[in-house]
Amino acid sequence: MDTYLILAGLWTLYMGVETYIFARPQARPHFAGFLMIHLLLAPLSFILSLTSGILGERIETTYRAAWRSKVAFQRSGRKKLIG
Repeated sequence: MDTYLILAGLWTLYMGVETYIFARPQARPHFAGFLMIHLLLAPLSFILSLTSGILGERIETTYRAAWRSKVAFQRSGRKKLIG
């Protein structure tokens, strides 16, 4: 139970930052509803966010940037040490 509370608390903090800092004021949910959704239904909220929400977008964007960086590094040819 302690583990669930810790993970649900961390997830709620993360979603709070994402929702109340980066979202438009008109798109923000009511504070009580936000807490109920993200504290009580944390596993469901996490899975929904991972598959089609904010977290999925963040992971996909990070993966694309890393892939582009890898391809650019491979195309740049032989590396030379400085020194």
